[in-house]
Amino acid sequence: MIERIKEAIQLAQRGKFREAEQIYQELMTIEPENGFLLSAYGLFYVNINQYDKATEYLRKACKILPTFGTLSALGAAEYEIRNYTASAEILEQAITLGKSPDIYNKLITSLYEIKNYSKAIEYSEKMNKDYPDDYRSVVNQVKALTQSGQLSAAEKLCVGYLSEHPDVASLWFSLGYLKELIYADDKQALRCYKAAYDLGSDVADYNIAISYQKLGEYSKAEKHYKKMITNYPNEIEPKVSYGMCLLKQRKFKEGYEYFYHRKSSAIDNLTKNNWKPYDKIEDNVVVICDQGFGDNIQFVRYLPFLPSKHITVACRDTLRDLFKKNYPDVNFLSYQEIDSDLQSIRITDLAFALGMDFNNIPFSDGYLQSEAANIQNSKLKVGLCWEAGSAAIRTMIQRTIHVKCFEPFFDLSDVQIYSLQCNDTFKGNEKYPQMINLTTDFKNFADTAKALKGLDVVVTVDTSVAHLAGALGVKTFLLLPYVSDWRWFDDTKTTPWYKSVEIFKQTDTISWEKPLTSIMEKLQTLAKRRN
Repeated sequence: MIERIKEAIQLAQRGKFREAEQIYQELMTIEPENGFLLSAYGLFYVNINQYDKATEYLRKACKILPTFGTLSALGAAEYEIRNYTASAEILEQAITLGKSPDIYNKLITSLYEIKNYSKAIEYSEKMNKDYPDDYRSVVNQVKALTQSGQLSAAEKLCVGYLSEHPDVASLWFSLGYLKELIYADDKQALRCYKAAYDLGSDVADYNIAISYQKLGEYSKAEKHYKKMITNYPNEIEPKVSYGMCLLKQRKFKEGYEYFYHRKSSAIDNLTKNNWKPYDKIEDNVVVICDQGFGDNIQFVRYLPFLPSKHITVACRDTLRDLFKKNYPDVNFLSYQEIDSDLQSIRITDLAFALGMDFNNIPFSDGYLQSEAANIQNSKLKVGLCWEAGSAAIRTMIQRTIHVKCFEPFFDLSDVQIYSLQCNDTFKGNEKYPQMINLTTDFKNFADTAKALKGLDVVVTVDTSVAHLAGALGVKTFLLLPYVSDWRWFDDTKTTPWYKSVEIFKQTDTISWEKPLTSIMEKLQTLAKRRN
């Protein structure tokens, strides 16, 4: 048995995979429950990148012979097929039996991918203790600290390590990201990304492009996006970001051709016939609500322009009641209920598919209707939303304002502040009882719409509330960061998307004082007029 396994290993090392596989298959008919054989057979499949088969045999081997090598191989195979929950669990067991910097690294990355940042930090520290010269432990720890919100600790660790090891490109990359998040300092960030690039990190082109874009140097940003796309033609994110850079400059057609490539995860697999640029829209079509709630609300305005006779829209439950009421001729379903044989088109691609560019944005005076909640108050009724939701920490931090910054609003005479903040990370609803919390009655966006219609003014950061208020035609003061999302272009006062929305934008990357002061002055004027 041992000699035959050695023979199979030697054949595989010489590239004779078929002959090696035949030996393993022959041996499996003789001793199918031999743990050593199962482990060797699984490793054979790992080495030829057939990870599904590898996991099949390695799982059996681990039940019989759970050694460090077998567990490590199984965890590595699960890691390669991106089954990170399984790989984290298995590799955590492996680490109790032995040590390897590569296994540590895969374990930490797996924990990071499943957002178990506390354990990722814990194992990064252990890896650094066991392998102090392996910079990956520090890189992983910095990433986990960053994602868990411990930005100062991440920066301190990063700077400390770079002071002694200035040639680690990935840490310069991380430091640049931290300069953005902590200080909103895109010039410093750009210098860090360039340092990473000079040390051989060609993926730094992507963040160099983002920095130039945020600094308003679009031609330089485009140059680096193009380099990234050329070097990594299969990567989606550079194409999408390049598309958004073009869209921000109102380059409708070119921008959408790249923006179209964005990931929609399982959404794109809901039907067998996905609309592609310049396809004809069929008579029977399903519109897939992709991306965030605000995107769905913003682009639902295009439904009436579809040439299709039968329109189905797949959306999340929290939007369905609101949309059904406003588009009674459209069939609204959950994602699981749609007919997979239908042509599908993502809702955020409707403008592109219909050829309705930014000079032809329809219904800017409002397109959603709702009855108003009965909110009784003689004062000016002002709704407030301070926190943006986002999967990406970079954009979430940019668009969010700490609730403490709004404390002066509570002292405005003849003004009553109402909270519209559902996901209240800063606990503003608890800290400021003088602000009346309307969200306790919110079950879906139909409830939110009623509340918005019952208010006089909405003050909000860039989140779904801004789009819903604009779509309802409610007077809205929108707070935008210095570097705003593409859909607001570089506008600083008004937006072609919503006539009822007035923009109050940062004049620098740090302070919100000027736009907040301007809004308070506007609210005080409106309150005086009311009386």
